[in-house]
Amino acid sequence: MKNPVIDQYHGDPTYAQLHTLSRDVPGAREMLKTASFDAEAAEQLPATAFAWEDARRFPVHTAADTVASVLYRTKVSSYVPIEVDQKLAIAAQIYELTALDFTTVKQAAAEVTYALPEHKRLPLDTSEQIKLAEDVLCRDHKKLTIETRADAFSRLVKAAAQHDVEVRPFTYKMAGLTTCNNQILKDWLDARSEAATDPLYKTAFTKLSSGLQRAGAELSNRNDLVKLASTIQQLDEGAGLTKYYDRKLPDPLQTVFNTEKVAEEMCDVAGKKVACAKLMHLPDAIWEQIDATELSKIAEDGNVTEFKQAFDTLPLDLKVVLRSYV
Repeated sequence: MKNPVIDQYHGDPTYAQLHTLSRDVPGAREMLKTASFDAEAAEQLPATAFAWEDARRFPVHTAADTVASVLYRTKVSSYVPIEVDQKLAIAAQIYELTALDFTTVKQAAAEVTYALPEHKRLPLDTSEQIKLAEDVLCRDHKKLTIETRADAFSRLVKAAAQHDVEVRPFTYKMAGLTTCNNQILKDWLDARSEAATDPLYKTAFTKLSSGLQRAGAELSNRNDLVKLASTIQQLDEGAGLTKYYDRKLPDPLQTVFNTEKVAEEMCDVAGKKVACAKLMHLPDAIWEQIDATELSKIAEDGNVTEFKQAFDTLPLDLKVVLRSYV
């Protein structure tokens, strides 16, 4: 559950929390004596007097008010736009508030999540940013390489899950998070072989299709499938088939991730593939029995990727014991 956003005028009517927050901060209580806690007076302030202008929260028009705002923001508030932390950090510098530790604010201002981190483009820290990033990526995805595109959409999906934002089925495909129907994939590879005029590329597409004969009806290994999509992209470019995208041929990612069924993360439990979701719903008592209570805590947060990463580090002997429960 998201923490509430609390400041001088919202959520702390007796200032009991502020009293507790300032207890171990040298110099804070002395400075707070001159801060204004009058909500009616705050209504007369311009929006620029607040770190969060649109919501009119966290006033920074004086040094004392900035102290109170920083204490509330860093200790008991979360899920605010990144520019709020940036403005608080700037205000702290302007007022030279060296008596306080503003480490939390400075770190928060620096830790921006981007869909394209290598270019520091398309931040993903708010619902609005996520929706905008999805619009831009869906519009401009053809300008990105297959790997960059898949990674960018994957970051987008992860951020959307954290902020309860619904994304489009197309976004899941571009993220490489849907399953692959092997027969559909083979059909599109055969179509490419027919469309190619160069015998070398005809043969290459045919070999790719033939290599999938022994694979299962449904494929879901994301890393392997993204690599396959990248290979198809290179062949398409060499064979001059990219001009047919969205008309006669789907692009490589949609060729490979060709269903709308979201692939389910699986964990290897001593040689047995088990859905992460199933493991995450095991009773706490089982995790306690194998001395892995930290996995129970991670499961409560609902982050499947984080859970799988942690589970993969479990010793084999513990996985053997766990296998009997699944």
